[in-house]
Amino acid sequence: MRRGPGTLPMNNEGVDRIPVEPNISADYFERERDAIFKQVWLKVGRIEEVADSGDFFVRDLSVLNASIIIVRGSDGELRAFHNICRHRGNRLKPICAGRAKTFTCGFHGWAFNVNGDLAHVPLEEQFGALDKASLGLLPVAIDTWQGFIFINLDPNPSETLASYLGELTSLVEGYPFVQMARSGQWTAEIQSNWKTFQDAFVEAYHVQSVHRRSIPDYHATPVPSDLTTFGRHSNLTFYLDFQHSPQPAEAWAFKAGSMAFLQANDADNNAQPTAKGINRQSKPNWIFDEFLIFPNFHLFLGEGWMLCHDFWPISVDQTDWSVSYFLQDVDSPVLKIAQEYSKVTMRDTIREDLATIESTHSSQRSGALEYMLVSSALEGLVSHHHRVVDAYVTGNT
Repeated sequence: MRRGPGTLPMNNEGVDRIPVEPNISADYFERERDAIFKQVWLKVGRIEEVADSGDFFVRDLSVLNASIIIVRGSDGELRAFHNICRHRGNRLKPICAGRAKTFTCGFHGWAFNVNGDLAHVPLEEQFGALDKASLGLLPVAIDTWQGFIFINLDPNPSETLASYLGELTSLVEGYPFVQMARSGQWTAEIQSNWKTFQDAFVEAYHVQSVHRRSIPDYHATPVPSDLTTFGRHSNLTFYLDFQHSPQPAEAWAFKAGSMAFLQANDADNNAQPTAKGINRQSKPNWIFDEFLIFPNFHLFLGEGWMLCHDFWPISVDQTDWSVSYFLQDVDSPVLKIAQEYSKVTMRDTIREDLATIESTHSSQRSGALEYMLVSSALEGLVSHHHRVVDAYVTGNT
């Protein structure tokens, strides 16, 4: 195997050479699975999905070779369990969500309550002195942060979620997460390595080419983004100078309020985000801050909107991708219309992002390209993410 991102020298100051091999090597992918995804905290949902006792959802996570049940117990406590019957290992629930009192195995009828306890065994007397108290569902560590649900396959993780997130927690403190409501969701299975997929979302250099139609201003007057790293995590702050003459609907939507994607801070009655880690330079042309929460969760925070990208590896060549768009809950019909315009703009921009992902991975698989050339000023977070991945894989964290 070729050397990792941390060992290849730069060919000149300000340019990193990132090897392609980790993006196409099945062996390297298996090492990522064991060293990263089976060891760290992973975001799997929002607390609104399990608001009341008995509410649950199931996440099948190929990279973990696991299926997980997230459930709100009868006591109101949030829990996570392996989706496995303690009898002979049958899967209890398919991929689904809903409300339940028990989870009953379809094989032999063993039933577990929503707190994970084994509640019923058909023909229990045939099992002798069965200790049901010790045969509850197998637990998975779970915790929440700002309404996001995280799990860790280790039931007793060596690091708390707060410690894992580190400085990130204080940077977004004060952002109105509780006011955000899911407005749209898109999913796809992409033929690409998970790192290659994520690379496209941690730099703004591509905007002038990929988004020349949806974001024409950036092509005319590109504004460098601010790039910051926080240990294993990172942050991109995106700015945009509006230069074009907007279409009537666009102009009206922007005039209506700041609750819109690509809305700079010149709308009427605009208020700056209150979180100290957002728009830290207090620039008037600020659009959003993106936080890459290692390894695979990207959180975009704008004025009145929030975007969540999840990149779940399936194999070295496949990624299960999901993006959820949240908008601040408002009462004004005018603002609601502006938000709908914003949602359509976001959808079209994301579609453009997908245009190059699979072709990049397909080309890299040829083996012809040994390394990528990455600008530390424009694409420094690409380098950072690959270095963190390699540090985990090689045991140098």
